[in-house]
Amino acid sequence: MDKLESLLQKVHYLIEMDKQRKEESRKRGERFNIFSVLGLETSEVRTHSAFLASLLNPNGDHGVSKVFLDAFVNAMHYEELQLNTKESSVDVEYDTGNGRIDILISDNNKKAIIIENKIYAGDQPEQMKRYYDYAKSEFTNGFRLLYLTLDGHNPSKESTDELQTNQFNRLAYRNTFPLNEETQLESQELAKDGNLVDNDILIWLEECVKIAYDKPLVRETIIQYIQLIKSLTGMNSDTETKQQLISLLAKKENYEVAALIAENFLEIKKKVVYKYLKPQLEDRIKSLNKELRNASVLTIKEFIYGEGNESSGITISVSSWKNGEIGFEFEKYDGTDILEYGVVDISGNKSLHSISWEGFKHNDRWPAYKRFPYYWWGIDTIKDIFSGKVADAFMKSIKELLEINEKQGFVL
Repeated sequence: MDKLESLLQKVHYLIEMDKQRKEESRKRGERFNIFSVLGLETSEVRTHSAFLASLLNPNGDHGVSKVFLDAFVNAMHYEELQLNTKESSVDVEYDTGNGRIDILISDNNKKAIIIENKIYAGDQPEQMKRYYDYAKSEFTNGFRLLYLTLDGHNPSKESTDELQTNQFNRLAYRNTFPLNEETQLESQELAKDGNLVDNDILIWLEECVKIAYDKPLVRETIIQYIQLIKSLTGMNSDTETKQQLISLLAKKENYEVAALIAENFLEIKKKVVYKYLKPQLEDRIKSLNKELRNASVLTIKEFIYGEGNESSGITISVSSWKNGEIGFEFEKYDGTDILEYGVVDISGNKSLHSISWEGFKHNDRWPAYKRFPYYWWGIDTIKDIFSGKVADAFMKSIKELLEINEKQGFVL
């Protein structure tokens, strides 16, 4: 026990030093990021595709004409395509009639670069295959198809169908996650297929910063976006603390205790969720029921977290809803990521699948769903469970669904 307490004290010291470093950085304004302020960190269309397309557009307001686009073509090693960058147009969410291309760069000579941009969203059936077929028919003088992700991983077989790896390229926002030996090995594994572009988005963006040396607004905005990408790919200032923590726990005298904590971490997180979040949510739902004055009664039907092979999530029944329930469900059983919420159809005949709510996606099970603000349950989320912020976010989402249903004429 003394050994455990001693180790925890050292870990606590590192955490406190990290907090102090972050506070000093905040006072210097180094943690300010406009993308984070606006809550746009992971929005593929509104943030990442839109921002990248604005830089790639030779007619954009950045004021450098085709130079950013030329730098991109060079970074991708697409010089042999001979894209006419001066006469190129750039479209976001381009409608092909059989899907929407995230970023389409096309010139006046029937040549194009197509970018499918994925931050956290999953692949759609035959998505890459459909875009390849479209490009083959429309851009008869040559095209390149890029699959852009945070780490450069492969698209799913469901998306590529019979496409071969030499018919598209993988592109990473950042090619390597140098946090530990395991992620280094993962990066080496990712590169095996040979279609991974050796340069990444960060390298091109850093070149863009140099190009915009005399345009301070453009330059500083790109720098802020670079910081966002570094944060999403584990390359921010938190890395130093992680390395110190890893070094401490990897010592021979500490490894056994560290392994014991690691083996029980999911159970620790589960304990926090049931001890704090569940009663917080129950209390808030009771208060909401009083506000509704029996017009509708909400009841927690299921609350499952980290229970082996059962899906982690929360189901809430609404007495006035005949065909639907409110659902929160993790993509992974262990309750780590990705948490989504929306309406679950319980009618038995998919009677709700005709509804269409702005800002919500749908699939066979969920007539309307989207990502929960706390979509990934790491350290920050657990910390916010203690403070009640996570429970507040749940209630905000619940009220959102109730209000939308009311505006739609109580369709549920």
